[in-house]
Amino acid sequence: MDYQEYRQSLNQKLAERVERELADFREDILSKSPQEIYDAAYQIILKNDIAECFSDADYSPQAAKALMKSPNLLQDIYEEWIEREDSHMDELRQTVADFKSYMVKTEKILSGKER
Repeated sequence: MDYQEYRQSLNQKLAERVERELADFREDILSKSPQEIYDAAYQIILKNDIAECFSDADYSPQAAKALMKSPNLLQDIYEEWIEREDSHMDELRQTVADFKSYMVKTEKILSGKER
């Protein structure tokens, strides 16, 4: 097996592991009450997004091996994201402000044309 095949093999194993963790998470979530599922909605979305990041990953063998040492990679990355989540809210607030400005500007343009 050459280096590229080895690299692809490790990345494939990593992606499969994340998919197994996601399947286990889904199974656990589906055993919960509707309220618990609702309360976990953000976690469900994020863990699906995290798993998607691994579906086409191309990490070095060293990086793939290091990631596979995590006891629960999906959960560990989710927890890391939660600690950094502030930037998400900043981006969302900026998007709301930008949309408000756009709507105000549009309203001014439309009301100016109506006169």
